[in-house]
Amino acid sequence: MGEPETVVPVVPVRRLGWRDLGIVILGIIVIYAVLGGLTFWLSARWKNEQALIYANGFATQASFLGLIWFLKRVRHWSWADLGWRRVAVKPLLGRIVGLYIFAWVINVAYAVVIYKYGVSLPKKDVYTVLLSHVSALTLLLNVLLAAVLAPMIEETLFRGIIFSSLTSYFGPVTAAVLSAALFSGLHLQLVGFIPRFVLGLILAYLYSQNRSLYPSMVFHSLNNLVATLMMAGMTG
Repeated sequence: MGEPETVVPVVPVRRLGWRDLGIVILGIIVIYAVLGGLTFWLSARWKNEQALIYANGFATQASFLGLIWFLKRVRHWSWADLGWRRVAVKPLLGRIVGLYIFAWVINVAYAVVIYKYGVSLPKKDVYTVLLSHVSALTLLLNVLLAAVLAPMIEETLFRGIIFSSLTSYFGPVTAAVLSAALFSGLHLQLVGFIPRFVLGLILAYLYSQNRSLYPSMVFHSLNNLVATLMMAGMTG
Protein backbone atom coordinates (compact mmCIF):
# COMPACT_ATOMS: atom_id res chain seq x y z
CA MET A 1 0.00 0.00 0.00
CA GLY A 2 1.21 3.50 -0.79
CA GLU A 3 1.47 6.36 1.64
CA PRO A 4 -1.78 8.16 2.42
CA GLU A 5 -2.35 11.28 0.37
CA THR A 6 -1.98 14.63 2.04
CA VAL A 7 -5.26 16.50 2.04
CA VAL A 8 -4.77 20.16 1.21
CA PRO A 9 -7.53 22.30 2.70
CA VAL A 10 -9.51 24.35 0.20
CA VAL A 11 -9.39 28.04 1.03
CA PRO A 12 -12.65 29.81 0.14
CA VAL A 13 -12.20 32.67 -2.31
CA ARG A 14 -13.28 36.03 -0.91
CA ARG A 15 -13.13 38.97 -3.23
CA LEU A 16 -14.56 42.44 -3.60
CA GLY A 17 -16.53 43.58 -6.61
CA TRP A 18 -15.10 46.40 -8.67
CA ARG A 19 -17.26 49.02 -6.96
CA ASP A 20 -16.37 47.90 -3.45
CA LEU A 21 -12.69 47.52 -4.35
CA GLY A 22 -12.73 51.05 -5.75
CA ILE A 23 -14.36 52.32 -2.56
CA VAL A 24 -11.65 50.66 -0.43
CA ILE A 25 -8.84 52.16 -2.54
CA LEU A 26 -10.57 55.56 -2.50
CA GLY A 27 -10.94 55.23 1.27
CA ILE A 28 -7.18 54.68 1.62
CA ILE A 29 -6.46 57.74 -0.53
CA VAL A 30 -8.92 59.85 1.48
CA ILE A 31 -7.31 58.72 4.75
CA TYR A 32 -3.86 59.75 3.51
CA ALA A 33 -5.17 63.05 2.12
CA VAL A 34 -7.21 64.06 5.18
CA LEU A 35 -4.56 63.12 7.74
CA GLY A 36 -1.81 64.65 5.61
CA GLY A 37 -3.76 67.88 5.24
CA LEU A 38 -4.58 67.96 8.95
CA THR A 39 -0.92 67.40 9.83
CA PHE A 40 0.13 70.21 7.49
CA TRP A 41 -2.49 72.54 9.02
CA LEU A 42 -1.40 71.71 12.55
CA SER A 43 2.28 72.16 11.69
CA ALA A 44 1.73 75.92 11.41
CA ARG A 45 0.22 75.98 14.90
CA TRP A 46 2.20 73.30 16.72
CA LYS A 47 5.95 73.37 16.29
CA ASN A 48 6.64 69.87 17.61
CA GLU A 49 7.10 68.21 14.21
CA GLN A 50 8.12 64.87 15.70
CA ALA A 51 4.92 64.59 17.77
CA LEU A 52 2.82 65.49 14.72
CA ILE A 53 4.43 62.76 12.62
CA TYR A 54 3.88 60.21 15.39
CA ALA A 55 0.23 61.27 15.66
CA ASN A 56 -0.15 61.01 11.89
CA GLY A 57 1.40 57.54 11.81
CA PHE A 58 -0.73 56.09 14.58
CA ALA A 59 -3.88 57.79 13.25
CA THR A 60 -3.21 56.34 9.79
CA GLN A 61 -2.90 52.81 11.13
CA ALA A 62 -6.00 53.28 13.30
CA SER A 63 -7.95 54.52 10.26
CA PHE A 64 -6.78 51.55 8.18
CA LEU A 65 -7.87 49.22 10.98
CA GLY A 66 -11.27 50.93 11.06
CA LEU A 67 -11.61 50.41 7.31
CA ILE A 68 -10.74 46.72 7.69
CA TRP A 69 -13.17 46.30 10.59
CA PHE A 70 -15.98 48.00 8.65
CA LEU A 71 -15.42 45.79 5.61
CA LYS A 72 -15.24 42.70 7.82
CA ARG A 73 -18.56 43.55 9.47
CA VAL A 74 -20.36 44.44 6.24
CA ARG A 75 -19.12 41.36 4.40
CA HIS A 76 -19.45 39.03 7.41
CA TRP A 77 -15.92 37.81 6.78
CA SER A 78 -13.80 36.04 9.35
CA TRP A 79 -10.16 36.92 10.05
CA ALA A 80 -9.23 33.78 8.09
CA ASP A 81 -11.08 35.22 5.08
CA LEU A 82 -8.80 38.25 5.33
CA GLY A 83 -5.67 36.08 5.23
CA TRP A 84 -5.09 35.39 8.92
CA ARG A 85 -4.64 31.66 8.38
CA ARG A 86 -2.29 29.46 10.36
CA VAL A 87 0.88 28.41 8.61
CA ALA A 88 4.21 27.11 9.87
CA VAL A 89 6.48 30.14 9.56
CA LYS A 90 9.64 28.48 10.90
CA PRO A 91 10.26 26.35 7.75
CA LEU A 92 9.89 29.54 5.70
CA LEU A 93 12.46 31.60 7.60
CA GLY A 94 15.25 30.66 5.19
CA ARG A 95 13.21 31.85 2.21
CA ILE A 96 12.21 35.02 4.05
CA VAL A 97 15.84 35.84 4.87
CA GLY A 98 16.87 35.08 1.28
CA LEU A 99 14.20 37.39 -0.10
CA TYR A 100 15.24 40.05 2.39
CA ILE A 101 18.85 39.87 1.18
CA PHE A 102 17.57 40.09 -2.41
CA ALA A 103 15.58 43.21 -1.49
CA TRP A 104 18.72 44.76 -0.01
CA VAL A 105 20.67 44.03 -3.20
CA ILE A 106 17.96 45.83 -5.18
CA ASN A 107 18.03 48.76 -2.75
CA VAL A 108 21.81 49.13 -2.99
CA ALA A 109 21.80 48.80 -6.79
CA TYR A 110 19.03 51.39 -7.03
CA ALA A 111 20.92 53.79 -4.76
CA VAL A 112 24.05 53.42 -6.91
CA VAL A 113 22.08 54.10 -10.11
CA ILE A 114 20.29 57.21 -8.87
CA TYR A 115 23.55 58.52 -7.36
CA LYS A 116 25.26 58.00 -10.72
CA TYR A 117 22.61 60.12 -12.41
CA GLY A 118 22.83 62.86 -9.81
CA VAL A 119 19.57 62.18 -8.02
CA SER A 120 19.96 62.89 -4.33
CA LEU A 121 17.90 61.29 -1.59
CA PRO A 122 15.86 63.67 0.56
CA LYS A 123 17.82 64.81 3.60
CA LYS A 124 14.69 64.69 5.75
CA ASP A 125 12.02 62.02 5.68
CA VAL A 126 9.64 60.37 8.13
CA TYR A 127 12.35 58.22 9.72
CA THR A 128 14.78 61.10 10.24
CA VAL A 129 12.04 63.18 11.86
CA LEU A 130 10.78 60.38 14.10
CA LEU A 131 14.29 59.48 15.22
CA SER A 132 15.76 62.99 15.28
CA HIS A 133 16.11 62.72 19.06
CA VAL A 134 16.63 59.06 19.90
CA SER A 135 15.50 57.93 23.33
CA ALA A 136 14.11 54.72 24.78
CA LEU A 137 10.59 56.12 24.30
CA THR A 138 11.01 57.20 20.67
CA LEU A 139 12.70 53.91 19.78
CA LEU A 140 9.85 51.98 21.41
CA LEU A 141 7.23 54.06 19.58
CA ASN A 142 9.00 53.53 16.25
CA VAL A 143 9.27 49.77 16.74
CA LEU A 144 5.60 49.61 17.74
CA LEU A 145 4.49 51.66 14.76
CA ALA A 146 6.82 50.36 12.04
CA ALA A 147 7.57 46.78 13.08
CA VAL A 148 4.30 45.75 14.77
CA LEU A 149 1.25 47.78 13.72
CA ALA A 150 2.19 48.56 10.11
CA PRO A 151 3.02 44.94 9.12
CA MET A 152 -0.17 43.56 10.68
CA ILE A 153 -2.59 46.22 9.45
CA GLU A 154 -1.06 47.05 6.05
CA GLU A 155 -0.62 43.40 5.10
CA THR A 156 -4.28 42.74 5.91
CA LEU A 157 -5.36 45.71 3.81
CA PHE A 158 -2.97 45.59 0.84
CA ARG A 159 -2.37 41.85 0.51
CA GLY A 160 -5.32 40.24 2.30
CA ILE A 161 -7.97 42.46 0.70
CA ILE A 162 -6.65 44.37 -2.31
CA PHE A 163 -4.17 41.85 -3.74
CA SER A 164 -6.57 38.94 -3.15
CA SER A 165 -9.41 40.74 -4.92
CA LEU A 166 -7.22 41.79 -7.86
CA THR A 167 -5.92 38.21 -8.18
CA SER A 168 -9.42 36.90 -8.85
CA TYR A 169 -9.70 39.29 -11.81
CA PHE A 170 -6.18 39.46 -13.26
CA GLY A 171 -4.23 36.52 -11.86
CA PRO A 172 -1.41 36.71 -9.29
CA VAL A 173 1.29 38.36 -11.43
CA THR A 174 -0.71 41.36 -12.65
CA ALA A 175 -2.39 41.66 -9.25
CA ALA A 176 1.02 41.74 -7.55
CA VAL A 177 2.22 44.51 -9.89
CA LEU A 178 -0.93 46.61 -9.40
CA SER A 179 -1.08 46.20 -5.62
CA ALA A 180 2.67 46.84 -5.25
CA ALA A 181 2.38 50.03 -7.33
CA LEU A 182 -0.51 51.21 -5.16
CA PHE A 183 1.34 50.27 -1.96
CA SER A 184 4.46 52.16 -3.03
CA GLY A 185 2.71 55.13 -4.59
CA LEU A 186 0.66 55.89 -1.51
CA HIS A 187 3.84 56.43 0.51
CA LEU A 188 4.20 59.67 -1.49
CA GLN A 189 7.96 59.60 -1.97
CA LEU A 190 8.91 59.43 -5.63
CA VAL A 191 12.62 58.69 -5.13
CA GLY A 192 11.87 55.57 -3.08
CA PHE A 193 9.13 54.24 -5.36
CA ILE A 194 11.18 51.40 -6.90
CA PRO A 195 12.49 49.85 -3.64
CA ARG A 196 9.00 49.97 -2.10
CA PHE A 197 7.52 48.54 -5.30
CA VAL A 198 9.93 45.60 -5.09
CA LEU A 199 8.99 45.20 -1.42
CA GLY A 200 5.32 45.08 -2.43
CA LEU A 201 6.04 42.39 -5.03
CA ILE A 202 7.88 40.25 -2.47
CA LEU A 203 5.07 40.61 0.06
CA ALA A 204 2.47 39.65 -2.55
CA TYR A 205 4.59 36.64 -3.54
CA LEU A 206 4.84 35.41 0.05
CA TYR A 207 1.10 35.73 0.55
CA SER A 208 0.28 34.09 -2.78
CA GLN A 209 2.58 31.14 -2.13
CA ASN A 210 1.34 30.44 1.40
CA ARG A 211 -2.26 31.67 1.39
CA SER A 212 -1.50 33.25 4.73
CA LEU A 213 -0.49 36.73 5.80
CA TYR A 214 1.89 35.55 8.50
CA PRO A 215 4.97 35.11 6.23
CA SER A 216 4.47 38.52 4.62
CA MET A 217 3.92 40.08 8.05
CA VAL A 218 7.21 38.60 9.28
CA PHE A 219 9.04 39.93 6.21
CA HIS A 220 7.42 43.38 6.49
CA SER A 221 8.27 43.53 10.19
CA LEU A 222 11.89 42.46 9.60
CA ASN A 223 12.31 45.07 6.88
CA ASN A 224 10.92 47.91 8.99
CA LEU A 225 12.69 46.82 12.18
CA VAL A 226 16.13 46.77 10.55
CA ALA A 227 15.47 50.15 8.89
CA THR A 228 14.38 51.62 12.23
CA LEU A 229 17.41 50.30 14.12
CA MET A 230 19.81 51.44 11.39
CA MET A 231 18.33 54.93 11.36
CA ALA A 232 18.40 55.07 15.16
CA GLY A 233 22.08 54.09 15.07
CA MET A 234 22.92 56.80 12.54
CA THR A 235 20.99 59.59 14.26
CA GLY A 236 21.60 58.56 17.87
